[in-house]
Order: sequence, then C-alpha cells, then structure tokens
Amino acid sequence: MTIEITRKGLTLFAEVRGVDLKQPLDDDAFATLHQALLDHAVLYFPDQHLDDMQQEAFSRRFGPLEVTFEDDKAYTARLGNIDYDGSRRSPGDRISSFLRANQQWHSDSTFFQSPARISFLNAHTVPAEGGETEWADMRAAWRALPEQRQRELEGLIVEHDFQKSRIRAGHKFDEEQRRRWPPVLHPLVRVHEETGEKALYVGSQAMRVIGWSEDDSEALFLELLDLATQDQFVYTHQWRVGDLVMWDNRRVNHRGRPWDEVKYVRDVRRTTVKGAIPTVIDGGPVNEFDYARSSAA
Repeated sequence: MTIEITRKGLTLFAEVRGVDLKQPLDDDAFATLHQALLDHAVLYFPDQHLDDMQQEAFSRRFGPLEVTFEDDKAYTARLGNIDYDGSRRSPGDRISSFLRANQQWHSDSTFFQSPARISFLNAHTVPAEGGETEWADMRAAWRALPEQRQRELEGLIVEHDFQKSRIRAGHKFDEEQRRRWPPVLHPLVRVHEETGEKALYVGSQAMRVIGWSEDDSEALFLELLDLATQDQFVYTHQWRVGDLVMWDNRRVNHRGRPWDEVKYVRDVRRTTVKGAIPTVIDGGPVNEFDYARSSAA
C-alpha cells in the first residue's frame, strides 16, 4: 500500500495513512517518513493501537531512546493519570504535579545538554473532553521575525532549568531531583542538524538569557512565545484511542491541555529519541548543521 501524507495545519502537522507501525519499516518506508517529519514537523498516524513494545520498536527506528524519569531501565513513560501498575493516580500526588508541568509550552528534554530529537505519543485511553495536545511551529515563528530582530537574537545563550516549569505546576524538586537535573545552556536560536534551518528554542524551562536580568529575560521569552503560539503557527490534536503522533523537538514546542483528572482517565505513553549533538560547547552555541556534517565526514 502507498503511504499517503496529508498536511493538516497551515505550517505543520500531517496525517499519515498506508503504513502499519506494528510491522518493521523497510528502508523506503523509513525514508518516506523521515522526510515527512522534516517537511511537516508533526506526523499523525490514526488507528495504530500499538502496545509498548511495538511503540518502542518503531521509535528506535529513528534512534536510541531516552529512559523514563521513574526507571533508568524503561523507555515508555506514562504521562496521563494511570500508573505503571494500572492504578489511578491521585491529582494531588507528586507525580501528578510533576507531569502537570507538561501543560506549559516546551520542547522535550531541554534539561539535557543534547536535548531530545523526536518524541512519540501513543493514546491508550482518552478523556471525553479536554486532554488535547497542541504543537507550535518555532521555525515558522522565527521566519516571521523582522531581519533586524533576528540579528539581535542570534548568538544569545539561555539557561534552561527543569525546576522552573515544575514549580509553576505546584511541584517542588527534592534534593535528588535537583542533583539529577541541574540547569543547562542552550542557544535561543537553534540550528537543525539535518536541515540547517533555524528555529526559536524557548519554552517553559527557559530561566534567563546569559548576561541579562531575569526580568528582561522573562519579557523576551513571553514576547517570543506569544509570537510562536499565534493561531497560524499552532495545531491542536483531539486524541482518539489508537492514535500515535511523533514530532521533531528541534522545530516545535508542544503542550498538553488540562482535563478533569477526577472524572476521566487519560493514558498516553511517550517514547523519546535521544539528542545526538550538544547545543552549546565551551559556553558558545553550536551550529548543529555544520557539526553534524563534520562529524559524519
């Protein structure tokens, strides 16, 4: 069957049909999906109904996986309100407040020096209302900036602190979490290592621009996020059971939307392909495109 790819958003998000993700991808199918991801940033595969092992196998086709927060030997994270043993999480427990931070705009794993490349989210149970996921096209937002503003922003380095988004969600880091995820540096304008294209790289974990005050930094972050989350740059997905969506963290931000955690179950599971390239070396930004080409030579 021929793979069919249909753009759904104005600048991003495409629906993919004609592929069974339970089966291994041959080289032609992989090449088609890889190029589609570069073209559309977010790919939606309806009616797949993958189990955890099938999701991991498909995800690994794109690279090595990150381990989960809870278990350094597991690769599939449960991000809703169902725990690994099948029990219902209380909205008031620490894991729930930790995960609720995902309802803020972010790119995955900015707490790593080499942040996540690709994420996959698989819907097992979805609420009757709420719980959508939204993606914002940070490349399109960068392109919308005037050239003078682009020149002002290039070269700026931002400290990202995982704790910032968690505190806003009502979660307080303990000492072990603080040691595990210290602040890291990333450029404000990230260069995609496969395409050479630029995108804004700012979200809920951006703490401050190096050399700037926190107030001035926060004003800049809000300005850029307000730009990037305008309707023309955003796509909202209403989940159905069996859906799998994958996205390119080097180009998009995303956020989950709230749902009634007492009334409804939401069981969505994420796998994440590790980042391959540090974004900052010796305090300065890396041109990831040139770095990747020189490393491959």
